[in-house]
Amino acid sequence: MRRLIPLFLIVLTGCFGIPYTDQSPQDPLRFDATEVAQADKLAIFIPGVLSSVNIFDDTDQFADAGFARVFYRYPGLDDLPLDHRLTPESAAARVATFANRYPDKDIALIGYSTGGPVALLAADQIDNPERVRIAAMSTAVEYGGGVPTALRGLQDIARAVIATGTLDQSKIWERFWAGLLYGPAAFDDPAFADRLERDIAEGEKIYVKLDPVLAISHVLALPNWELPDDLDLGDIPVAFFVGLNDRVFSTAQTLEFADQVGDVPVYGYPDQGHLLFFTRPDVYDDILRFAQGRDVIPQ
Repeated sequence: MRRLIPLFLIVLTGCFGIPYTDQSPQDPLRFDATEVAQADKLAIFIPGVLSSVNIFDDTDQFADAGFARVFYRYPGLDDLPLDHRLTPESAAARVATFANRYPDKDIALIGYSTGGPVALLAADQIDNPERVRIAAMSTAVEYGGGVPTALRGLQDIARAVIATGTLDQSKIWERFWAGLLYGPAAFDDPAFADRLERDIAEGEKIYVKLDPVLAISHVLALPNWELPDDLDLGDIPVAFFVGLNDRVFSTAQTLEFADQVGDVPVYGYPDQGHLLFFTRPDVYDDILRFAQGRDVIPQ
């Protein structure tokens, strides 16, 4: 079953004409060269597929703490041309190459969703690994979550159709969005009513309307992705920050992935879903503490 997904995507790729180059002439990294040169610490932020780097807007505390911020952009978003397809390996190689230009700077790799695996792969390629720390928020897992993730998505779409009693995509989206925010219990829990009304309205500001070419170029490589057998993070500190109601990558999937990576602590946020940066922006305070080597105690 897992192998059928990439075959289906390859067929779609041929239909829509997605380019297969893995190199874009435009650097996917966005940063202020002066800030990077002057700082002794770098925070490299890597979003998830179908996500803009604006999910990291609420990270001024990193700059205040002396980190120069660097953002990795995905094809077709944030002024980057849609002229290549994303792979975790190619993104990681670019991040590591950049980090290795600055061998005397401490490096915090902060990945959201698919950005988590990218950060893990990049860390393995960075010189002087003792200067690296990895924080993965709502991290993706092997095979893009595989069949369990796909089935939960279909289940939540069906729940949204039943709850709204319509096939109107805009209304279905609001219900599905609620599940991404807080889990399916939020659909019918009166305690979430005010929050959902506010968050759904705010969510339109970050929702990216995607065409098929862009979507497939982002996800084509994910169903077959797995941790390399020779991945060796040594003593690099790694931590996962996750919503305990995440419907994209369940807590069980995350714990299994943490064990595969190697004794990774998982900091869980009750009543939160996949879009942790949106519902709990204070997660960035916790990630900053981790990046600084301080204790993390999620509230």
